[in-house]
Amino acid sequence: MQTKTAVRKDWEWRARIAANLKLASSQKVRALFSEMNPHLVGDKLFETRWTRERQDAAVLIPIFDRPAGPTVLLTVRSADTPSHAGQICFPGGRVQADDGNSTITALRETEEEVGIARELVDVIGALGAHQGGLGFSVTPVVGVVDAKAAIHPAPREVAEAFEVPLSFISDLANHSVEQREEQGVAFNIFSIRHQGFHIWGLTAGILRSLAEILQDEPFGPGRR
Repeated sequence: MQTKTAVRKDWEWRARIAANLKLASSQKVRALFSEMNPHLVGDKLFETRWTRERQDAAVLIPIFDRPAGPTVLLTVRSADTPSHAGQICFPGGRVQADDGNSTITALRETEEEVGIARELVDVIGALGAHQGGLGFSVTPVVGVVDAKAAIHPAPREVAEAFEVPLSFISDLANHSVEQREEQGVAFNIFSIRHQGFHIWGLTAGILRSLAEILQDEPFGPGRR
């Protein structure tokens, strides 16, 4: 039987996410690479390497309501995948013509990649599209997964699945910006590290947005 305190904590984070996802600031399209690298907008390397014809995709941010506290599920892509091999991401993929909407895409891909049936996911809402490098425009869908749901990664697509406490993600101090270099041109990316896992790029940018909507005053001055 849950205590009143436990029920209140559960209500607080769910209610905060649901309420803040309705804000106009949560629905804005984030051009992450341009946002992080305004000095490269118009640069020849930027235009040829990082801006391509956009492909619509969707991911699920799966939140498990664990007894020790809510956690977010992430995956490590298999070395055999045709793109982003070995990178950390959310379950998701390209929007198919017969999906209908981004939520259906996110739930379908989650079922295919980690075996979580869509009926075990309570969808709270979605963030606006996040545009990273390499042409993807990704809509992050937020859903609470039944804690009894088993995780069965599809080996062809997922090498490993792991969970990060929502409390860790919500702490803005755990998010950072890294500088990298390509062909002598420096650029910035979002980054977050947890227990040996290095999450960067678009996935880290989505986690940053998730952290923002968990604040008392999401997307406040100086945060975006």
